Amino acid sequence: MKNRALILVGALALLAPLCFGQANLATLTGTVTDSGGGVIPGADVTVINTGTAISRDQSTNEIGSFTFPALIPGDYQLIVTSEGFQQHVEQGIVLRTGDNRRVDVELELGQVTESVTVDAQLVTLNTENGMIKGDVIVQEEIQELPLNGRDFTDLAFFVPGVVPRGSAQGSFASINGARPTNTNFYVDGFDNRNVQGGAAQVRPNIDALQEFKMETSGYSAEYGRMAGGILNMSLRSGTNQFHGNISYFMRNDVLDARAFFEQEKTNLLQNQFSATATGPIKKNRTFFMLSYELQRRDQEQTRLSRVPTPMEIGGDFSQSIGLSHIDNQLDVTDDAVLDQLRSQFVIRDRTSRGGCNANLVRRGRNNSCFPNDVIPMSRADPVAQRLFREYPAPNLGKRRDLLNYLVVDNDDDHFDSTIFKIDHKLGENNLAARVQYRANNLESPFAGSPLPQFGNTIDDNRYLAGADYTHMFSPTALMEVRFGFSGNDRFGRGAFTDQNIIEELGMVNFLSEEDRQLYPGIDDFPVVNPDNHANLGSANNLPIITDVSDTQWSVKMTNIKGAHTVKYGFNYNYVIYERPGVNAARGVYRFRGFRTGGCNSARCRNWGSPIADMYLGWLHNVNVREGINAPDWRQVAMGAFFNDDWKVTPRLTMNLGVRWEVNQMPWDVNDKMGSFVPEHNKIVLSSDRNLPDNFDQLLGDFNLQDRFLTAAEAGYPRSVIQTDWNNLTPRLGIAYRVTDKLVVRSGYGLFVAGTILNPFRNNLGNIFPYTINTNYVARNATPNRAPEVLLSDPLGTLGRDVVIGGGWLGNRPTASGITQRPSQAYLQSWNFTIERQLPGGTSVEIDYRGSKGTHLIRRYDHNQAIRTREWFLANRTETGGFTENAQSLRPNPDWNAINFYNTGSNSNYNAANISWRKRSRRGIFWRVNYSFSKSIDDASRTNGGGATDFANALDRRNLRLERGRSTWDRRHVFTMVGNFNLPFGRGRRWGAQWNRVAQAAFGGWQLSGTQTSYSGSPFTVMAANADQNLGESLRPHRLAHGAQAEDPSLGIKRGIDYPFFDTGAFQNVPSCVDADPESDQELFCPEGAFGLGTAGRNILDGPGLFTANVAVSKNFQIREGMRLQLRIESFNFLNRTNFIMTNAFRRFNGVGGGYFTRTGNIGRGGGPRIFQYALKLR
Repeated sequence: MKNRALILVGALALLAPLCFGQANLATLTGTVTDSGGGVIPGADVTVINTGTAISRDQSTNEIGSFTFPALIPGDYQLIVTSEGFQQHVEQGIVLRTGDNRRVDVELELGQVTESVTVDAQLVTLNTENGMIKGDVIVQEEIQELPLNGRDFTDLAFFVPGVVPRGSAQGSFASINGARPTNTNFYVDGFDNRNVQGGAAQVRPNIDALQEFKMETSGYSAEYGRMAGGILNMSLRSGTNQFHGNISYFMRNDVLDARAFFEQEKTNLLQNQFSATATGPIKKNRTFFMLSYELQRRDQEQTRLSRVPTPMEIGGDFSQSIGLSHIDNQLDVTDDAVLDQLRSQFVIRDRTSRGGCNANLVRRGRNNSCFPNDVIPMSRADPVAQRLFREYPAPNLGKRRDLLNYLVVDNDDDHFDSTIFKIDHKLGENNLAARVQYRANNLESPFAGSPLPQFGNTIDDNRYLAGADYTHMFSPTALMEVRFGFSGNDRFGRGAFTDQNIIEELGMVNFLSEEDRQLYPGIDDFPVVNPDNHANLGSANNLPIITDVSDTQWSVKMTNIKGAHTVKYGFNYNYVIYERPGVNAARGVYRFRGFRTGGCNSARCRNWGSPIADMYLGWLHNVNVREGINAPDWRQVAMGAFFNDDWKVTPRLTMNLGVRWEVNQMPWDVNDKMGSFVPEHNKIVLSSDRNLPDNFDQLLGDFNLQDRFLTAAEAGYPRSVIQTDWNNLTPRLGIAYRVTDKLVVRSGYGLFVAGTILNPFRNNLGNIFPYTINTNYVARNATPNRAPEVLLSDPLGTLGRDVVIGGGWLGNRPTASGITQRPSQAYLQSWNFTIERQLPGGTSVEIDYRGSKGTHLIRRYDHNQAIRTREWFLANRTETGGFTENAQSLRPNPDWNAINFYNTGSNSNYNAANISWRKRSRRGIFWRVNYSFSKSIDDASRTNGGGATDFANALDRRNLRLERGRSTWDRRHVFTMVGNFNLPFGRGRRWGAQWNRVAQAAFGGWQLSGTQTSYSGSPFTVMAANADQNLGESLRPHRLAHGAQAEDPSLGIKRGIDYPFFDTGAFQNVPSCVDADPESDQELFCPEGAFGLGTAGRNILDGPGLFTANVAVSKNFQIREGMRLQLRIESFNFLNRTNFIMTNAFRRFNGVGGGYFTRTGNIGRGGGPRIFQYALKLR
């Protein structure tokens, strides 16, 4: 696939002179009148691009109006002539990406040979479109403002309604309450969205960008596929003048600040080089743009973790403490507290029966103690001894979070990116093509573990190519045809790839020879995870072998008739997505401390040690993927639209549109996919071809002989999931010019929410029987028996039917599925805006906007076992087992968990915004925004997960319990950007006659900066180590509000000296208590056990974020049209510490609950202050 992509890109580059078009275009409209206000039909109007000298002609219609659609963004001149009137020349008209600019002309009486020339006013108002919300970020802003990593998308966050995504999936932002995966990206009008996860496919070099437009709400009917915002990027085009720029940006750590939790500054060396050239190939006819960028970044990363002590690795646990149930209020840096915890810590031996505890003996349990908590070397597991060699010695002293090891290593990010674009004028028609290719190499030492030897290397290659043709049938009728493709091929491998490390460790190798041949890099270090300690092993998802491509074409017509500008068209996308599912193919081994614990309940879990379990080789479970499926998916998306911009009166414009579109459900070309369908209580497979050779045996092993259908047998399509074809979405906008300086706008639209393919691949492609995710679990509380799942022989001799998915919930396989007839997800969006132009090229905009998401997709366990106190009391045995398998509590006992997706989620967003903007004039511009908003939903993403989200609902019977604030909800947002050329030196207010020395010292200085303030995003308070088997709930009871006021008596800093939130405001749901091994306590199960906690989802605010970035520049004029700029930038200039929430932070009763242990990254995350230095020649 990679070779095919390169061939296509190369072919398109060679064919560029034959290809056609231009995208991300603008419109110029206006009315020609005489001095008395009467309209002048038949006036000749010419618009000229002053950079390329390309012109277009038109005559005003019967109402005196003219409209020039499909103009390339840039500088224009307008010439209007009519018999009996002087010629009117309007110069300095600037058209931006997506502009619908109005320039009205008043002709004066006289001879045509006479001419009146005027400079166009600096227009800041949108007078022609009521639907669209958003703003254009122009080239000067992109070039002059400090941008972390030269990432222009940072500037999108200075447009109201755009906020960071929180923990949600995707890599950009939530826009006006939409999910982050519903943002679409365009480059010159070509779809630039990675369908795998929803992020941008390529990001052009900022020196190659003309500008970009961030549309946040109510965009035209010609756009579809996504329901959130649109980021339209316009590449620069060549002109009749040669232009170029060269820039070099460098970072190091000399002046940087130390991060809050780090002992020393981390080293950073980053170099970025860029060169861009534009100009004519043939004057007035053919133009080019060529841009190259490279980056070499080596940055130290710090990781904190807990590693076993040398005593523990030697089998001596006499100085150890239990980690799982230490209350977060205990000061574990106090020696007296540590001594008390050590006295409660016991390492037990389940292979023999002894007198360690009379209660245990009486109950018939094998739980003698190891003398002095020391395990003899003769009992050491040989595989564990080899694994222990991968652990370093602790290097930290006592800490409240019990972490004892800090390590620093380099994270490398290197890329090379090239863009080539050509524009050609052929008569009245435009031709263009562009190609971008980016090769990225990333080396991440901590990709698999907080220990640096388990890093990975990823080769990530991305490309976008496209050509389009704009054909003028007449001055009022044109056609745009566009063809393009984008793609991403990605290969990631671990540090132990193909070193036979599994055999060298002495572990069982679950991989077949066929696996090694088909999936290079799969033979790597397995994941070994002792709870509360740094895990060993390469990342579970390695190797990454991804191939994604999106081929697209569209045709669009524009007709101007009287007061109507009508557009209609059709688009088609064909997507290919290939990625094998390799998670757990090498095995994921887990040690929890249960095996050396005194009992098997959550209440005494801390008496054992995960490291002691590991020392003995006593696994809690091993998760293994049996069989690797390699989905080879296809998807088609298409749409048609009709849009009419109707000038009802010279002051009133209505925007009317309707769009039909469909995102077909993806299918596998090999038919190796399926979905659980509740109506049939079966998995429906695409077909019966390519079934595993041992399919019949698998059905017998799991007693599933009557649990499968083919799509044909069920009457379903090959994709199994039905496609919703009934998606007709209206768009409406109104813009009214109250005066020439006051505009009122309003808009409404309904937008189809597109799909990302990762959830489909993970659940419909990686499904039984093509792949079996097998969990071998040591059976809990088996009396008089040693643990049967061992590190050296994890499968043992017990057989699949005994141990797969064993323990409390039995031995049934897991299934997954999607609602068979899902309703199409959509977003309704509306806005009302008042905008007023002020003196000095400034304007103020006040708006209200809202949105409502419907039929959003979300996941939950369709087969959740509902635990009850009555069942527990009736079935719990004295030894901790059950007389009846709890699998019977599932609605469908034939299956274990059923990860099910339905389209029943909803969202709601409301916001008020105020913006004050000044367009650039004499090097001065700014934009200041404030937003007050609230976003609510019952699922912020498809899969859930992360510190503020959940993979599954708390209770499948009542999904309304999930309703709460969205993970990206920020109640208050205040942002500013600005640039100010100091008024000293030649060409400025003071010092116009300075000599060279004075000019060099004091002239040409420039200040710019950005500032961001966010209130905190919400989080959900959780219970640490909640044992749902004993009646506890993942969410606790809420006794009070939970917000923690600043209290100087507790310490200086909230979240550091004392908990950030009031941990005493929450309480665990009561749990049932097993027979206590340290007392005569018998089985006890209070009222309220197995209830649901009263604490809701996302109920408290986390820490806010504040960051200010500053740039100081000195400009040297070398000659006319050439200047050199020296520049220094500082990110988080004030070095404000911005904390982020971890999983441990939100657990009110766990170690570290309510305490911060991490800060944000550089850039939008608000990391420590850093400096960047630049040299730019242009």
